Amino acid sequence: MANASAAAARTARDAANSAADHADNAATAAEWAFENAGKAIDYANKSTAFANSATEAANTATDAVTQAIAVEKAAREAEWQRLDEDMKQAMAETGLLAEIEDQERAERAEKRTQDEQAEQATKDLVAQAEAALAAGNMGLAATLGRKAAIALMNSQGSWSCEAARFALCGTDADVHGWIDTDRQLAQGQDDRETVLYLAQIAAPDVADAATAALASDAVDAAPRFLADGVIEAAATDNRVAVARVLANNPGSAVKKAANAALDAGTAEALYEFLGVTYEAAQQEDDAVATATLIANAGPYTQAHAQAAMEGPAWMRRNFIASAQYRTAQLDYDSAAHIAGIQGAIAAAAKIAHHAQESAARAQQAAATARNAAAEAQQWSDKANASAGQAATAATQADANADANADAAEQSAKDAQASADKAKAAASTARSAARSANYSANRAVDAARRAVASANSAQASAASARASAIQAGKDAQTAAAAASQAHQIASAKRQAEIAAAAKQAAEEAREAKEAGTNPADTTDNDTVKGGLPWWKEDARWLANATNWLSIGFGLASAVTGLVGLAAGIFFPPAVPFIESLAAGFAYTSLAFSGLNVLFTSIGYGWSSSEFKSSLGSAALGVLTFGQSKWIGAAGGSTVVTKVSQFGHDLISPVTGILGSLF
Repeated sequence: MANASAAAARTARDAANSAADHADNAATAAEWAFENAGKAIDYANKSTAFANSATEAANTATDAVTQAIAVEKAAREAEWQRLDEDMKQAMAETGLLAEIEDQERAERAEKRTQDEQAEQATKDLVAQAEAALAAGNMGLAATLGRKAAIALMNSQGSWSCEAARFALCGTDADVHGWIDTDRQLAQGQDDRETVLYLAQIAAPDVADAATAALASDAVDAAPRFLADGVIEAAATDNRVAVARVLANNPGSAVKKAANAALDAGTAEALYEFLGVTYEAAQQEDDAVATATLIANAGPYTQAHAQAAMEGPAWMRRNFIASAQYRTAQLDYDSAAHIAGIQGAIAAAAKIAHHAQESAARAQQAAATARNAAAEAQQWSDKANASAGQAATAATQADANADANADAAEQSAKDAQASADKAKAAASTARSAARSANYSANRAVDAARRAVASANSAQASAASARASAIQAGKDAQTAAAAASQAHQIASAKRQAEIAAAAKQAAEEAREAKEAGTNPADTTDNDTVKGGLPWWKEDARWLANATNWLSIGFGLASAVTGLVGLAAGIFFPPAVPFIESLAAGFAYTSLAFSGLNVLFTSIGYGWSSSEFKSSLGSAALGVLTFGQSKWIGAAGGSTVVTKVSQFGHDLISPVTGILGSLF
């Protein structure tokens, strides 16, 4: 419709220019006929014919302007109707995402409560087992110890998990050794592994404090650091981080909470703000900022803001931080287009009114040539009226031209500014994502090292126990040998951890002095999955076949469009082009099927990724391979929970709101 309005405006302009030429010719002929009216009646007739042609052309120009105005109005109405439909669909989708987020948050809260209850129950079992062992009730101690070990097998600590498993695989004496020594040893070792992880991801001050804690001979050095020391060590960096938040001119809620943390001046207050209060305050400010844009922004930004308001908190954060600048570009582009079209129509109206004036003057001259004084006066009056209308239209056209030109220029500047902001926001989001991925990747590496060292320790303990049994020792002696092997392996790992923490602290200090961020690299664009090689390869193949399906689907669509053009300009080529398009479509469907297979291997049959892939493949069959590329052009992976088809059915509004970069 927008293209039609532009075409109508161009038609009106051309018709008006043609009418003006006809009118000028008619006026010249009529004046010439008037000067020579006495010579022959033919001259009067000729001037009348020219004048009639001029009038007809002027009327055509005026009609074209009227049509252009109607088409432009219809185009605008169609644009706003489409945007309204997209917004309503997006509001339903984002509302569903908000419900999903609330449900998952409630499930996590319930799980935390259950975990806390289970943790307390396990502590009670351990305490009862220790009491039974101290009282010499060895049978009860073994029974309670096994129950506690079963509970601790689900521990997140690799050493604690392996120690519990080792005890369960042994005799009562091994369980007694676990209750008395090995359990605390494993728990302490897990704490040291956590301290090492913090040293490897933190700033120099925290890394130095972590190194000092690991170098200490105190049994509770690592737990004390994790409970309080890390907060105190991070106080300076946290204070800088809070000040940086304030420097970015946040909303009133964040500003209030940040100032309260700085005013309190304690390490705990700064930690509480960055870890808890900041998020809640940011959500409040995002809601206010989104509501402000709903009230004051352009139509595209308003539509996206309303959808974001219905969605989860992270979507409003993404909208305020990044997506609003992209939607502002849409508003500016729309405003510039409207200004250009209306400017063209105004210019055509100006020419059409001039043509009407000239045609009326020609009719006046022709009437005079025919000695029709009364008729000539009528045409003179019409000419004067058209002249007035032309003058008014000229004034309006000039004013509109200036206004439209200014609006178009300002829209271009605003669009560029918005594009720059969008680019900066995307860069910030990418850096934040890389920082999070950096921590996650270090966690994966730390977990792998912890598991390897814990497994090695259990292997040494198993070997020591087996050697003792083979030497004819009793179960208690074999258990003691295994426990000693645990202690030797733990001491070795402690030395390794201390050296690794020291190296991490030095690297953190060097990076800070050099002004570099070790997290901001392409290696941290993704998170290490810790998957077996065959699953990683299957996921890579799933991604590759998905893009191949998209590519061939797009090729099929483009080839089909070429076939339509060939049917007009070169019909003999149509059969070949149609067969080529069909071949691309079948290839797209084949790769879609492979994508389903590899997705099932890489993610599992019950995963949302497999359901989305299967649904997309089914829709691809219905659309003959087109759904893949259609979805890739306007979808977002963030909202695959909206429906089993994921990419293929979401609104473009939701796609922008869910796009992180």
